[in-house]
Amino acid sequence: MSGMSRRRREQRTQRIERTVEYEEKRNNGLKGLNGLVSMEAGGFTFREEQSDQSDSPLYLRGRNTMTKLIYADLTYTLRGTFFKVYCDLKGAGISEASWEEALCTVWQAQNIPFRRQPAYEIDYKDHHLALFYPDLIAYDKILVELKAIDALCPLNRAQIISCLKVTDLKLGLLVNFGGGDIEIERVPNFLGQRFATERPAPISVRDDLLYPELTYAIQGALFEVHSTLGPGFIHYVYRRASETELQLCRIPVQRKQEIAISFRGRVLETVPCRLLIVDDKVAVAAVAFREITEVHRQRLRRYLKLLNLRLGLLANFYPASLQITLVRV
Repeated sequence: MSGMSRRRREQRTQRIERTVEYEEKRNNGLKGLNGLVSMEAGGFTFREEQSDQSDSPLYLRGRNTMTKLIYADLTYTLRGTFFKVYCDLKGAGISEASWEEALCTVWQAQNIPFRRQPAYEIDYKDHHLALFYPDLIAYDKILVELKAIDALCPLNRAQIISCLKVTDLKLGLLVNFGGGDIEIERVPNFLGQRFATERPAPISVRDDLLYPELTYAIQGALFEVHSTLGPGFIHYVYRRASETELQLCRIPVQRKQEIAISFRGRVLETVPCRLLIVDDKVAVAAVAFREITEVHRQRLRRYLKLLNLRLGLLANFYPASLQITLVRV
């Protein structure tokens, strides 16, 4: 190898190492590069892939191990485009859609192949649920999810992991243009290597409460749905998946799409309620809200009265951990 080629290779390796060092400082979910690298998100722990290919610039040297960087050259190029767009538009206060439009303009100018909001099917245990549209896919290899918020949080990382599961891509880049500085996080798809942490404990169901065995079985089905899909999807996806899981568990379930609102014996209007009625006893509302409020609880309580039911479960799939609220009348 000539001296020029060796110097170029060393410079390239140094650029990659500086890039990763910056990313690791920005990524609170990663624990370091000495030894095993781990990340926690969505109730699961993911381990970085190890390798003994010490001569490759695509690997970082730890104290005793080597950690593989997925698509290092491609992500280095993409990072440059993120910084270019951010420097040109910093402080503009534009929406996520506008950041996406600007980034696509740069990628077109640099001949970076990409797909914008391609359609993917969301399946649950061989049952089709809906179509899913990620933000961007670059080089047909890297999922790019854009945000325009104050700061990234663990939920954003859990959401992109769910996106990686649907697209079956090996790497995701989570980019936030909305904070005081740009945030870029690498999220490898290690779903095949994941090992579940302890499942959150179901709500305590005493024997003297209504339908204790049925309530416990419903909660188990809801936890299975959240564990399989993860956060990041809309209400409809979780509602269909919950219905499918209950059917697989041989628990009777039917949809209730709308309900009539009456006043003094007169029907005012028919409104959508989108509930699952389980065994003609329990109403399940599968939702994906940032926060469950008293308004949501009151609405479910009203529906229970109109349906002549006494127990409802409000299951919120939005957080990284499933939240279930019991509602009684």
